[in-house]
Amino acid sequence: MSKTMNRSRNQLASSYAPESFFTFEGGIGACIAKPVMTRRAELDADTREQIAARMDERIRSWYEDAKNCRPADKPSVLPRQCLEARLLTDSGAVAAFNEDNFVYLVPEEMGYVPAPLTFVCKTCKLVRTYDSVNHLQRDLDALEDPNACQHPKGKQGRCDWRQLDVVLVHWSGNWERMMPNQWHWDRNEKKAVLRYGRCTCDSRDFILDQSSPAIGGWYFRCASCNQPLSEKPFQNDRDTLEILGDLADDPANITVARMEAASYRASQTYYVQSDQFINFRDDRSRHLRLLLPSSLGELKEFIARQFGYARTSYTEADLEKAVKDAKREGEWGKYQSQVKSIATLEPMATATPALQETLDAMKQARDDLVHAWERAKIISPKVALPPDIEVGIETRATRLATRYDPFRLAVEHTALKETKLDPGINKGGRRAFVPFDRLDDDLSPAKKEDKALQESQTRQYLGQLGIETMGLIREFDLCRFSFGYSRMSPDPRLPNKRGMDMPVRLRLFPTVQTDDRVKHPVYVITQANEAFYVKLNEDLIYEWLRRLDCVDFFPRGASPGWRIGGGLLERTPNLDQHLRLLKRSPEGRVYHYVYTLLHTYAHVLIKQISEFSGLDLGSLGEYIFPADLAFVVYRSGTTMDLGNLSALWRNSNVAFLRSMLRTKTLECGSGSLCVHRGGACPDCIMIPETSCVAGNNLLSRSVLRGNGRPKLDDRTGPIEGFLDVANSSRVRKAA
Repeated sequence: MSKTMNRSRNQLASSYAPESFFTFEGGIGACIAKPVMTRRAELDADTREQIAARMDERIRSWYEDAKNCRPADKPSVLPRQCLEARLLTDSGAVAAFNEDNFVYLVPEEMGYVPAPLTFVCKTCKLVRTYDSVNHLQRDLDALEDPNACQHPKGKQGRCDWRQLDVVLVHWSGNWERMMPNQWHWDRNEKKAVLRYGRCTCDSRDFILDQSSPAIGGWYFRCASCNQPLSEKPFQNDRDTLEILGDLADDPANITVARMEAASYRASQTYYVQSDQFINFRDDRSRHLRLLLPSSLGELKEFIARQFGYARTSYTEADLEKAVKDAKREGEWGKYQSQVKSIATLEPMATATPALQETLDAMKQARDDLVHAWERAKIISPKVALPPDIEVGIETRATRLATRYDPFRLAVEHTALKETKLDPGINKGGRRAFVPFDRLDDDLSPAKKEDKALQESQTRQYLGQLGIETMGLIREFDLCRFSFGYSRMSPDPRLPNKRGMDMPVRLRLFPTVQTDDRVKHPVYVITQANEAFYVKLNEDLIYEWLRRLDCVDFFPRGASPGWRIGGGLLERTPNLDQHLRLLKRSPEGRVYHYVYTLLHTYAHVLIKQISEFSGLDLGSLGEYIFPADLAFVVYRSGTTMDLGNLSALWRNSNVAFLRSMLRTKTLECGSGSLCVHRGGACPDCIMIPETSCVAGNNLLSRSVLRGNGRPKLDDRTGPIEGFLDVANSSRVRKAA
């Protein structure tokens, strides 16, 4: 039975998640985390659906990427090398996602046991290794006695046993302790067997030779005759041997099962797999249902409505035929009654404004009935979407990872507007969203004249920054969850390992006992932290794209309500979970440029927030809405400094905006090469990858201030930056 520990929820769901190695304060004694049954997370149906959808997408994307990591002339990858068995069918395909196999938990405590259980005496160098804590306890008295030296050549001195802080890891997700015993494939028994170390002199006592400066060069010597146990130290991964079977002895696979030595503190020993999304608890309009496969027609209608594409109305004849063919004559009668009542009430409402509310309610009831027929697929919305958007919506599940899907993000942005950004929404007596050029009492200076001056200066600087709207979201609801882990790499493939790419296996957290069965835990954290919302000026974006002269630049739409996001949706590239499908373009692509601009702008804002507020870069996150030309930078975590963003604005406000226009803000401290290329590096706009939505891809300082160009554009010469366009005399004169 493992002991339990308490840490912050974020730590338990990430750094101390199941199967991670860690050391308690003081660095004495390595342990491995083990799951225990904790309190269930109370989640509504929409939140559970989002978690399930994102896990399913993540698992399938991981499988495809790992399965296809090698060219045809290399050994083929087997399904169990990509995913653990429970995620696969008997035929090796990805199994249908089954929520019953998982339990959603609040990470309030975590179990742990000592590991690895290999000990080395600092005096005589003798090694003792144990496969369990119970096994160790049987020898504990002898190990704790400093005078009980067990060296075969007699007492070497006062014994001092220390836990060896080195483990062997493999991209299968397995780890093993350093030991003289080795796993091998037994062709006769058709299973992996452990061969116990024995010297040619028949001794089973070994010392660990640590003379090599690299831990991968450490090996075991016989304590009696000093002979090496083997010419080269190695250990095989048991799971890989079981998966490959007789193929394990094939020369092409001879090193595929070989494990690698690493300090248990090294990052490669553990990568937690997690995701997050905006938690729309107040989404009364249930926008997220548009993302269900059964709501394809409604999603198309939504996109057409949001981005100004023409939508044709239903004729009465079309409606009547479709509804009666579906044997819903009663609903048709109800609809006709509503239409007649509306026709009667409309002229009366014109003369008596008090009746307008009743009329609006009747129209809403009529429209709700039509939408219900659409959801039931009795009728199909009539929209005139461009073919590329039609295909994009129909194939989004196979072409677009959830976090990069612009159609999903457009739906989420609309839900965000209606639940947070609407000026009429209040939380706890304060406005839910406060634009910085229209302050409320909480964020305003004490004097009215100071407020007016600050708002005026803010509008001036926002114009120079090319920003249409910027403000504080007081409660940005997020749901973060972790469900599994990998070793050696956080991605599905480990490149160029022993002559070829290796598939990294995705592992679920070990099971816990619940509901009279075992389930895999999914650790869920919901929080409502402060955030900065930014929406860029659409006209400036369009002018900037025109000057970039990309091959797929688009003309403005003819419809009065047309928006630039519609043109971007027509040109959405394939975007997989790890952005491996991105391709360089000899003539530039508008979608790449817009996403890079928003992403780079978000990183610059994160850097400036960190500088002015004192928050760590790793405690901030980003959310990007490419089709709406907007992004959110939010405070992540649950520590006591959650009010730092509002405090930042009260204390710095205009100075904060002015700092974003400084030349120094967009310079790189690493030298002229990065500055000349206008790219990105850890010394300028990169942030910790755990905080970055795109793993520090699609970044370039050039999109803001020119001087170079993004690496996905193969053309030569510098581009004109967005801030340069926003401040050019021609654009200012036109505005």
